[in-house]
Amino acid sequence: MTGAIDMHAHFYGETLMRALERRDTPPFVERDGGGKRWLVAPTARFPVTPVMGEAAARVALLDAAGIERQLITFPGALGADALPAAEALPLIRDCNDELAAVRQAHPARFATLAGLPYADPEAAVAELERACGSLGHRGFILPANFVLESRRLDALLPLLAAADSLGAHVMVHAGPRPGELGQAAAQFADLQLHRGSSVALQAAMTQATLTLIFSDLMERFPRVTLQVINLGGVLPFLVERMDQVAAGRRPGDPLPSALAPRVYVDSASFGPRALALAAQVFGAERVLLGSDCPIFDAAAAVRAVAESALAPAERAAIARGNALALLD
Repeated sequence: MTGAIDMHAHFYGETLMRALERRDTPPFVERDGGGKRWLVAPTARFPVTPVMGEAAARVALLDAAGIERQLITFPGALGADALPAAEALPLIRDCNDELAAVRQAHPARFATLAGLPYADPEAAVAELERACGSLGHRGFILPANFVLESRRLDALLPLLAAADSLGAHVMVHAGPRPGELGQAAAQFADLQLHRGSSVALQAAMTQATLTLIFSDLMERFPRVTLQVINLGGVLPFLVERMDQVAAGRRPGDPLPSALAPRVYVDSASFGPRALALAAQVFGAERVLLGSDCPIFDAAAAVRAVAESALAPAERAAIARGNALALLD
C-alpha cells in the first residue's frame, strides 16, 4: 500500500472519554436527553462519534480517504494536559497507554504522539521518557501557548533536552498552558465561529512559528524535529510584508522568509491555494499533509495536495515522502 500519510490527527479514545465524563467544566463529556454523548471543549462542542476513538472506525476512514498511515495524538487542544497535575498525570498516562495499544494493534496504519502533564515539569519529563521508551511513541504534542513569546521558552528547556536525547518529534498545537484553561472562553461578541476558531487561532499559531524560527532551539536540540500545525498560522501570507518591515527598519537582521524553513508545517484545514503558497515560503520539503481528523475531513486534505499547483515531485513529497523521513 502506498497511500498518503496524514501527519495531523487526534484520537479521543474511551479512556479519555470516561475520564472527562467525571468532570463538569471544560473539557468534559456530557449526555443529552437521548443519551448521546457530547465532547465540550473550552470553545466548542462536538458529538462523540465512533471515528473519534474506535480504531476499527478510524482504519475504515483512512481506507476511504486513501491514507496509508496516520499520526494520531493525545488531543492537546482540549486542555486536558493543562489540568492540575494530580488530575492530569493519571489521565495522561492512561491515554498514552491506550494510544500505544492502538498503534501496536495496527502498526502499519498509525504512529503516535503522547500527551504530557505540563503542570508538573518533572513528571512531564518522566512521562516523555516512558512514552518514547517502553510505549514506543514518536514524540509529544506541545501546547502553542508555551511558545507564543520567546521569554516562555526557558520553561521548556529541560523537556526539550530530554526530547533531544530521545530524538523526539514535537507537534506544536493550539492549546493552553496550566493556569490558562479558564481563559479559553469565547472572546468575541459576534462571529465567534470565524473570529475565534479561524482568525484568532491562526494568529496565535503565527506567533508560535515566529518564536520558533527566530529561536536557537534547532541548534541547541538538533535531534528534535518541530512541526507547527495549520501551515504555521498566516506566515505564508504575511512573510513578504514582514521581510519589507525588517529590511527597512532593521537592515542586516535575518529575514523571516529565510528562517521559515527551520520548522515543518502541516496542511490541516487548508486547501490547494494556501498549500501552494506555504510550499513557496517553507519549501515543499518542509510541508506535511495534515487533516486534523476527526474534526476535519481527511479526504479533503488528500485532495488539497492533489489539486495544488505544485510540481508532481513536490506533491509526492508533501503527501508522503516528507512524513516517511520523519517517522522512519
